[in-house]
Amino acid sequence: MLPMDANIQDIQKHQIIEEKTIYNQSIKYHLAFSKAGILSAIVKLPPKNEKQVSYQELPRTFEDEKKIDDLITTLGINGKIALLLHHEKRLTKMGDELRYIHPFRFVGYIFSHPELKGHMAVIFDDYFIRTKFVKDYAQTMDIYDLRNRLVMYLDDFANELGISVDKIKPYIVNRDWEGLLRFLINY
Repeated sequence: MLPMDANIQDIQKHQIIEEKTIYNQSIKYHLAFSKAGILSAIVKLPPKNEKQVSYQELPRTFEDEKKIDDLITTLGINGKIALLLHHEKRLTKMGDELRYIHPFRFVGYIFSHPELKGHMAVIFDDYFIRTKFVKDYAQTMDIYDLRNRLVMYLDDFANELGISVDKIKPYIVNRDWEGLLRFLINY
């Protein structure tokens, strides 16, 4: 633990990373501090020895694709009132069930189907629907970004959509998740 009078700028990286063994797994914790010196976040970093799979091996089943289709179509054809009154619980549950899918596989499916891409344009035209969708998507992207699981699949993601990696990479580097979605809608 750091003393209360510690100067945060003087703390070296090796001082704010702790490694603990829990359930026979080594887990590193990165402690992030605000400028005021208050602990602001503890982020669990996955072990580096996780098995890497190819982009095509990342899970996205036929049932998942049907759920993605239903989710995006429902968001695209209903207004915010209808969504709140008739679809909110079902869509929340569906979103939770789809959350395990890598965000590139999720968005790759959406933007490789023209009718879903059209629904995304409608979703982005409505402030409230867009805000909720982008918030959930950004949280998932942040998790995968912390695990360094975005850049490794960037080439395959770009190939799935038929887009040059150079056009997508700036959004990933800058962590501009909403900008990435806007770009894909307009591409």
